[in-house]
Amino acid sequence: MKAAVLKNYGTLPEYQEFPEPKPKNYDELLVTPIASSVKRLDVIRAAGKHYTKFSELPAVMGMDGVAKLDNNSRVYAMGITGMMAEKALIDQRTMTVLPDGLDAGLAAALPNALIGSDLALLERGKIKTGDVVFINGATGLTGSLAVQMAKLRGAKRVIVTGRDPIKLQHLKDLGAYLTITTNQPDNSFVKELINAYNQSPFNLILDYLWGHPAELIIEALRRIRFLNSLKYISIGSLAGEGISVPSQLLRSKDLELIGSGIGSLDPNAVQVYMQKHLTEIFDYANQGKLSMELKSFPLDKISSAWISAPAVITI
Repeated sequence: MKAAVLKNYGTLPEYQEFPEPKPKNYDELLVTPIASSVKRLDVIRAAGKHYTKFSELPAVMGMDGVAKLDNNSRVYAMGITGMMAEKALIDQRTMTVLPDGLDAGLAAALPNALIGSDLALLERGKIKTGDVVFINGATGLTGSLAVQMAKLRGAKRVIVTGRDPIKLQHLKDLGAYLTITTNQPDNSFVKELINAYNQSPFNLILDYLWGHPAELIIEALRRIRFLNSLKYISIGSLAGEGISVPSQLLRSKDLELIGSGIGSLDPNAVQVYMQKHLTEIFDYANQGKLSMELKSFPLDKISSAWISAPAVITI
């Protein structure tokens, strides 16, 4: 079969022949993948920079995806083997049937983005109706979905930051109350953050950037007189891995600084989320109520897709 194969850490996956997998027990089902998302996690893992490793190399890429069964029904599933291939193995006990009409590429991209947005809001943020959510770095795929999921989960208002003015305007169309550009002098950015809080005190922060923008947020929080408790959740680090946080801030403010990721979530949280919420959100997306800007590539263009992540591979 043809597949996207990683031969060595730090190289790009290649489109080539690979042995077709064979089920080892009743629960393993051989399927025909039709779409799989290229996530930043995939890219980091293939580069050898993630704490999880492949059991062996070469390996087929694609942690999850959408596949067609022998009866022509379509399901989303985690792959026992890589899903960026003409054939793959999944665990039939955990697959989710897609509603008719839902775009396969959207269905493939949604689950990972939901883990970084909706699951973070529910599990780590404990979001409730009436919350005001601040999203730092919301113009990316997961951040834009977080705007929509925060509104779906009952947020009163959503405030966002980002660099691209066109994408910031799009986020307003998706429900953002206020947008703040990160492409401005530090002092101006801090002042806008303070004004945003005074206008609509936020109690939940999702941060996809970290690095210097996070330090500016910390500086703004230092100057703000809190009207309620504030939970700051680090999800991504596109702007840098480290920041400086004055200890006095944590002692003087009702501020909780936490992260959201596989290692910080309850081991069963992702599985429970997929079982409890995924069908509901697939139906919601099928009604045209969720927007995601997806770049799609055929399987034989895997190298181009890899350097364009996030993206979707169609098989």
